[in-house]
This record gives sequence, C-alpha cells and structure tokens, in this order.
Amino acid sequence: MARVWFGTLWTGSIDSFEELARQFLTQFMPNRRRRCPVAHLLTVKQREDKSLKTYLTHFNKERLTTDNQDEKITLAALLGEIWPRNPFMAELDRKTPSTLREFLDRADDFVNPENTLKGLVELMKGELKAKHKGSLGDKKVAPNH
Repeated sequence: MARVWFGTLWTGSIDSFEELARQFLTQFMPNRRRRCPVAHLLTVKQREDKSLKTYLTHFNKERLTTDNQDEKITLAALLGEIWPRNPFMAELDRKTPSTLREFLDRADDFVNPENTLKGLVELMKGELKAKHKGSLGDKKVAPNH
C-alpha cells in the first residue's frame, strides 16, 4: 500500500524528508489498528465445537494484537479458556505447564495426533456412508400403503 501511495505522489511535490514523513503519517495513521490490552486474551475462549488447533490459531492471532505480550498472563489465558471437557485438559491436569513454551510444546504434541485421529474418523465416516448408500441401492423397498 505504501509503495502504491508513494507512486501517486507528484514529482517535486515534496521538498524534504520531514514533509514526506508528515504526508506518510497523514495517509496511513488513520488505518493503524489500535492495540488491545493483554487482558483481552482472557476473552478468547475455546468453544465446544472447535478443535484445540483452531482455538490456538485464533488465540495466537488475537495475541498479535495486544500491547504487552506478558508470558504469565498469556499462559493463564490459555490455561483458563480451553474448553473444560477437551481431552487436552486431562493432559494438563497431570502436570500444569509452568512456561508458555512448555504449554505450546505439549499442545503441539497433542494436536498432531488429534488431527490424525480426526482425519481417520472422517475417512471412516465417508466409507460407511458410501457402503450404506450402496447397500440401499441394491434393495427394493416396497411402497407403504
């Protein structure tokens, strides 16, 4: 966007770097997103119908919008907002991570098999539907009178 804007400037319309900086700020400051306080992360929750991976992706996007990425608050937000019946919570109950890095490593170890299992379940559902559809197509059903 900045390059396109710069290309639209008239030759000789800017006399100094200060003038360029002023026009640049005038052009782009209104578009700047306001940073959220780190406490905003406490509002990011995992929903029952969302996977751990989806939640962590959403959480990390929100984390990038915060002012101060304090590790302890980030870890507390992550631990407190995972859906309570998520199987990962049982993993965390055995030993609560003490650092953000430890949490992320354990989550990554959990997410990879979770994704593989979901893929296999979806594959099996598809195969069962296809098999069920095929068996219904072979049978003649008498109409109800």
